[in-house]
Amino acid sequence: MENNLDNSIKIYNAHKNRKGRKLIQWKNLVGIPEQNGRKSCSYWIMRYMKEIVEDTNLEFATKWERRTNLVYTEKNIDEVRAEWAKHVINFAQL
Repeated sequence: MENNLDNSIKIYNAHKNRKGRKLIQWKNLVGIPEQNGRKSCSYWIMRYMKEIVEDTNLEFATKWERRTNLVYTEKNIDEVRAEWAKHVINFAQL
């Protein structure tokens, strides 16, 4: 998987005429929160992505690089559900 991502990043950088690192340094974030239940997988992933995108100081790597017993609460997942539903409703009204 990393090989495919490495190649994709290289192609993107070449397309944008950007010089990237010769070797991409991947970081294993072993402390990411565990997913509770089987039905919330997509919401769990969206919540994790939301934290990364909204982290303007790039502190998510520090937060998740150490082993912890963190989990997303139902409230955390419900926030993503509500935000997603709001976007779907707004899109449907276009």
